[in-house]
Amino acid sequence: MLTSKIKFVMTVVLLFCGLELSFGQDTLKEQEAKLIAVLKSAAEQYEKAEACRELAHIGSQDSIPVLAALLTDEKLSHMARYGLETNPSPAVDEALRDALGKVKGRLLAGVIGSIGVRRDAKATEALIKFLTDSDVDVVQAAARSLGKIGTVDAAKGLEGALAGASAANKLAFYEGLFRCAEALTNKGRDKNAIAIYDSIRSMPQLPHQVLTGAWRGSILTRGKKGLPLLIEAISSDNFGLAQAAARIAVEMKVSKVSKALADELLGKVSSDKQILLAQILGKRGDPVALPALTSLLKTGDKAGRLAAIKAMTEIGDTSVASTFIELLKDPDSDIAQEAFSCLAALPGADVDSTVVKMMESQDQDIRLKMIDLAGQRRIAKAMPAILKDMADKDAAVRLAAIKSCGESAGMAELPVLLETLLKASDPGEIAAFEKVLGSVCSLANDREACTRQVVGSLSKAGPAVKPVLLRVLGVCGGPGALQTVKAAVTDADQSIHSAAISVLGAWKTAEAIPVLLDLAKSLSNANEKLLSLRGYLGMAIRREIPVQDRLAICQQASAMIQRDEEKRMMLGALGSIARAESLALIIPCLDNQGTRGEAISTVLAIAEKRERGQQVALAREALQKVVAVAPNTDGAKRAQGFLKKMEGEK
Repeated sequence: MLTSKIKFVMTVVLLFCGLELSFGQDTLKEQEAKLIAVLKSAAEQYEKAEACRELAHIGSQDSIPVLAALLTDEKLSHMARYGLETNPSPAVDEALRDALGKVKGRLLAGVIGSIGVRRDAKATEALIKFLTDSDVDVVQAAARSLGKIGTVDAAKGLEGALAGASAANKLAFYEGLFRCAEALTNKGRDKNAIAIYDSIRSMPQLPHQVLTGAWRGSILTRGKKGLPLLIEAISSDNFGLAQAAARIAVEMKVSKVSKALADELLGKVSSDKQILLAQILGKRGDPVALPALTSLLKTGDKAGRLAAIKAMTEIGDTSVASTFIELLKDPDSDIAQEAFSCLAALPGADVDSTVVKMMESQDQDIRLKMIDLAGQRRIAKAMPAILKDMADKDAAVRLAAIKSCGESAGMAELPVLLETLLKASDPGEIAAFEKVLGSVCSLANDREACTRQVVGSLSKAGPAVKPVLLRVLGVCGGPGALQTVKAAVTDADQSIHSAAISVLGAWKTAEAIPVLLDLAKSLSNANEKLLSLRGYLGMAIRREIPVQDRLAICQQASAMIQRDEEKRMMLGALGSIARAESLALIIPCLDNQGTRGEAISTVLAIAEKRERGQQVALAREALQKVVAVAPNTDGAKRAQGFLKKMEGEK
């Protein structure tokens, strides 16, 4: 059996290869004849099924009789229908209609399905008879196939049998009717389609999806004449239907829909319907609805007002900006916040201009919110006013302006920022300036230019501002910034001295390595000494620093480390270095309970990557120590495995 299957598959493959190569030695006719011969022979089911599959591609009038003969075959009927369905000959339709009287049950349902695929209108009368069959599968196949045929007669047949259909079959009938209506619409027979939709939606106790589908068809097929039906559906007590109508309204391309919904319904329906209508109007994006939505803002309940604000934002007309600004003073904080958020999201240069203008408002609350909004919207033309407001006599205005500036300030604003910072005395404002300056310098293309300006301001700064400028230099980085911060370590002011130590301890680049080592050795304050040591050790983890330098850092630091926390930092660095020389620094950590776990992991990581013959004695000592301090553990077992592999190494 397997051999014959293989032979057949090879034949099919060769057939396709022949087709690709200008049909080889066989014509299509000859190939079809060979496949027909397979069907007529005593070949096995698999071979015949594959022949049917190929005849679907190349079958002609000649293959129809032999395929039709298989429609009554329990095992091959499905594949025979597959072979017939794609054949353009009218003889296929005749064969399928003829088979209706020869098969039953599953095979009959299949033949009916194939008639539907081919949309054979001549089979309509025969299929209508099967709508009352006792077999559920046959009834449902007939209903769906009549829908695919999609003629007026097919629809009448379905409507006539619908009343007597069982509950199990009705959905298939509705599906068939919907398909008929769609097909008739595509043929330009809208009146017939509308009659079907209207007939269905008038029926009692319809499933929700059928009811809403019928309303949708009735409304959309009518076009602009469907508007009264849409309003009726939205006004319905059936909220599910109203929700479906809302989705239909978004689909409708009729220009008058938005105005009709806004004028006729928005102020006359319940609160939940108002929310629904506002959502529709927002999605339709038609400015004609703005007056009604503005009215809802004034008269609706809270939920309706919030929905109106969102809808007006979706419509996107810049004229609503002034309305939103008025709402910023609303006594309901949720309304005010929603208006602010939507104003921030509302696009357009006109909105930007309105915001800039309102930054001069005499109303303090409005002014502060406009300054904030100018930053959020990154309004470039607002920057001069923001920079000016940073020196305002009102502390709240100054702070708002500083924060707003941080949203869009760049190198161009750096001189003014530094100049204004030097005059600041309020801790909150100074902290806000630090964030803005840090952001500007971190994003600057020319960090050295930033450094020069910050260093230039440092000599003019008071004790409260100098620590901020030192931290900004830490953001700038580079040799110039490093030297300036290093010099500040000797400052007599404790806050400046401490800030310099803190900045150096968090330095990110390698030029700070000798500075941090010197501080770790020379500082007398234990906390500052530890901070410098941790910063120095942190350099050993940085991958951009050469491995040999990172190992040297660990070797230098090991003599100064006293706490387990720093020892674990060193072990983490040594594990990333993975050099056998590191083992000399790790072995002492195996004796310490607080660092033993990390030390074992680091030894094993290095042993795994160690090249044969490298630091053999040291590696053997470290692995033996692991076995000794952690017997009967997975770590010890791995160490013993490495020791065994080392046998013979010198």
